[in-house]
Amino acid sequence: MHTYEHSVLLSSDKCIGCTTCVRHCPTEAIRIRDGRAVINQGRCIDCGECIRTCPQKAKKAVCSKLEAMDGFKWKIALPAPALYGQFENLEDVDYVLQGLKDIGFDDVYEVSKAAELVSAYTRTYLKTVGIPKPVINSACPVVLRLISLRYPTLKEHIMQILPPMEIAAKLALERAMKEHPELTREDICVCFISPCPGKVSYVRNGFGDYQSEVDEVLSISDIYFNLINVMRRGTEPENLSESGMIGISWATSGGEASAIFNDKYLAADGIENCIRVLEQIDNEGINNLEYVELNACSGGCVGGAMTVANPYIAQARLQSLKRYLPVSPN
Repeated sequence: MHTYEHSVLLSSDKCIGCTTCVRHCPTEAIRIRDGRAVINQGRCIDCGECIRTCPQKAKKAVCSKLEAMDGFKWKIALPAPALYGQFENLEDVDYVLQGLKDIGFDDVYEVSKAAELVSAYTRTYLKTVGIPKPVINSACPVVLRLISLRYPTLKEHIMQILPPMEIAAKLALERAMKEHPELTREDICVCFISPCPGKVSYVRNGFGDYQSEVDEVLSISDIYFNLINVMRRGTEPENLSESGMIGISWATSGGEASAIFNDKYLAADGIENCIRVLEQIDNEGINNLEYVELNACSGGCVGGAMTVANPYIAQARLQSLKRYLPVSPN
């Protein structure tokens, strides 16, 4: 029997049993035993609410470090679009992408580029006859796990496509092996730079029978400081970016849904709000919508527990950054 491997863990030596995490856990996965918090692994959805709210910093997200790539011949970075919102006065995404190459990656494939491909597919998918409506987005692994645990009857509403992270990994691998035929799959490390612990758990466990093509997951909070050091050098970056407004909009709540070019959608962020929407869909209380975008983190992926910037400041930064971009090159 497969054991689900979680990315949110408890440092029991820091816990004082204050019950703050108990009050904020959306799935009631935490209890106090012998004066310390205990996480029920069967209920935990790795949303990171306990990480955000614990005053003792006793909860943490466990992911890879940059050194995990050592030994691979070819290293590919998959930056989540939320990464771009962490930097003040950023006017060109290429500075971030060049920074990733400067800290040791051989190639960069933007998840925002794959997101634009998913958006294009979604517009076609919604026209499919006979699919259950409203269609629920499949990009947030926390929401997918929540549905599998508490709303199994809604599984048929989930859009049948892999998340942008996974599509980016597949396309990046194809490009690497085409341009470097001397490489084998074992020579390549595909590294996703994640805003949240939920995506770490997705990579470790896969979804259903599917196993992720991503090899390692780094947190945005870890990689941020490495990037700041190299981006300060002020060197002119290569022209690396291949995404536009639509792809980068996926970092914030509503960005994914707005790209379907259809006003019959709902976008909710924050795990409690997602639960309320799922309850209503489960009770057949939403009949006039075609698409529902749910993001477990407040503000969308920019609000992930492994980010650095205030999510609303990051959202404003991305809004400013998008002004200089095409709608979608993909």
